[in-house]
Amino acid sequence: MEKRTLMLFSIGPVQDFIAQARKTRDLWFGSYVLSEVSKEAARCLSEDFKGQLIFPSFKQLGTEADLRNLRVANKILAIVETSDSGEDPRQDPKSVALDVRLAVARKWLEYANKAKEKLKGCIIEPMWERQVKDFIEFYAVWTELPSEEEYPEALARLEQLMTARKTLRDFRPNEPANLFGDVKSSLNPGRESVLKSGNYEVYAGFGIKETETLDAITLVKRLSRFIGEKREFLSVCDIAFHQFRNQLENPECSADKEKANCYYQLVKASFKKYGVHLAGDTPQTYDSRMFYPNRIEEGIFELAKEQEGAPTLGSDIHQQLTQEFTKELEQLYRDISIQPTPYYAFVVGDGDRMGSCLRNIQTPEEHQRFSQNLSDFATGVENTIAANSGQLIYSGGDDLMALLPLDRCLAAIREIRQGFSDAMKRALPNANEWPTLSVGVAVVHMIEPMEESLRAAKAAEKEAKKRRDELAIHFQKRSGSGEMKISIPFADAPVEKLLRFEQLYKEGIISTSFAYGLRELYQTYDQIQSKEFLKPGDLGEILFLEIQRMMGKKKPDFLDIQIMEKELAPIFSVLRDVDNLLNQDPLSKLKQLAEQCIIAINFVKAGEGSET
Repeated sequence: MEKRTLMLFSIGPVQDFIAQARKTRDLWFGSYVLSEVSKEAARCLSEDFKGQLIFPSFKQLGTEADLRNLRVANKILAIVETSDSGEDPRQDPKSVALDVRLAVARKWLEYANKAKEKLKGCIIEPMWERQVKDFIEFYAVWTELPSEEEYPEALARLEQLMTARKTLRDFRPNEPANLFGDVKSSLNPGRESVLKSGNYEVYAGFGIKETETLDAITLVKRLSRFIGEKREFLSVCDIAFHQFRNQLENPECSADKEKANCYYQLVKASFKKYGVHLAGDTPQTYDSRMFYPNRIEEGIFELAKEQEGAPTLGSDIHQQLTQEFTKELEQLYRDISIQPTPYYAFVVGDGDRMGSCLRNIQTPEEHQRFSQNLSDFATGVENTIAANSGQLIYSGGDDLMALLPLDRCLAAIREIRQGFSDAMKRALPNANEWPTLSVGVAVVHMIEPMEESLRAAKAAEKEAKKRRDELAIHFQKRSGSGEMKISIPFADAPVEKLLRFEQLYKEGIISTSFAYGLRELYQTYDQIQSKEFLKPGDLGEILFLEIQRMMGKKKPDFLDIQIMEKELAPIFSVLRDVDNLLNQDPLSKLKQLAEQCIIAINFVKAGEGSET
């Protein structure tokens, strides 16, 4: 007897696999592989079992390229025609789940086996096989769907089953490694390294440092450019360098551009002596590594290894070039007025109240429409990140992760947030309220380990999600000063205010002294517990007058006070308007504005390379 069965699959691991990375490409490839194995599960359900996919949506994919570019989250939901009569044992729900699991495992092994082939004879194979075999986590639950009217109840029951299933562990046969003596992976201490000592020359060709000890899973990611999609990939160095490229192209910096080009031509000529050819003749094509003293040594090593047929550079030549380029670069920065920033923005975002929204969906068709709009949003995110000279790590469903240059990240976030809002309104046209997007941004130095940078971005996202629909920014300078943190509701237009403060600072209307003066003003009134004996309206008026007084003290000599007041009064007049404080008292609002002003100024200073 045939019946309709609602099936839900969850594939992992997610966070740990993505996070264990040293390079940007490693980070991306972790999310890419999980998307591809999840896509294979969806393809298996759709093609092999003629399932009706609910999530993800494969609609409107007219070409193979469309399907290849589709990014899929790690949850798959579908309606499958199953049978318990025994006529077709493959259509038993358990058999369907097992076949999907096999398809997922085969897809993962495609990547693992390609990496193993590249490293043939240079790895500890038994340990490799054990780690690769135990890697994929696969959970499947299902429930009968008697009619479409019962879809909401069936979906809720399915989610409960999945939650219960994940509380159970899979007890697989134990295949222990040696009890003593195994070297642990430097990126995942929970696994042993599969690298053999004495094979450094082989490993170096794959970008593996002599000091690294890597497990099988990390190696699959590290070899991504040899086994996965052939695509150009921006490093954190490239992303941070973006603003400097554009500054050099400014007509006002023509002299700086000429000096930078002279330096770069010298670098190219030095490389050419040793058979290494460096491309690039304009700021947009410069190799960014050659403009950061702490990246030159690694850049020389990688450039020599990346070019087929290039001779191996001995340690003496390597050291000589590093010293030569470092000396010339230091002279360049003494001669020109600008420097590249070593900072970039690590951005993560996540939808709010998605679960409650899905619980209100009544039919599979509504759910499919919802999935299609999420897919469209994910595609839009990729386009937005590319248009703003960033690097997308992941965009699938309501989650996103990307790296952006400081001067473009705020505008990109505004566009992404608006895109999510539009997608939700199209997906749920009859809803009273729609899911929102919380975004966390960590402004980090390129020298920070990738795992630490991701951890900082996730911490910012967690802060934003406490109240939901907020933008949280964490900015830790390498100079050792305290971390700057803010989390502001999108309803309060944080991006617009930050951009406005940036512009005012660039025009010389406000200064660092003014920004920190706002913070001191807040601290003064907070210490005297002014809220206890002043009405909100009176306190707001006093704070506004205090800021006016500060304008007179902090005013630049070239600026008329009337101009300064005209530019700043619209921003701070909200302190007087108690009805428009978004449930904040004037003192809390002053603190928020002060922190926004400080962070905006530090964005500008960091972007100009004046904060290193």
